[in-house]
Amino acid sequence: MSERALPTLYPNRCTACGLCLTACPEGVLALQDGCPILAHPQNCTYCGACEWICPAEAVELYYEIVGSADQGLPATHPAEGETA
Repeated sequence: MSERALPTLYPNRCTACGLCLTACPEGVLALQDGCPILAHPQNCTYCGACEWICPAEAVELYYEIVGSADQGLPATHPAEGETA
């Protein structure tokens, strides 16, 4: 099983408008019986075009934030005893 992130599809929200299909530069999505499916998941580059264009929010891409303040990334809040 692949650990690669893929778009999450919500068929109950889908209006079958087809905008996500035309927006995807890799042809990953297809409609099957009026519902979106990942027809070619191996081609997904996670560009976000499908999520951005969907008016029904039937496609979501999740992103994991990796790193922390101790790795040199800015902290949201200063640690106790520190000033901003």
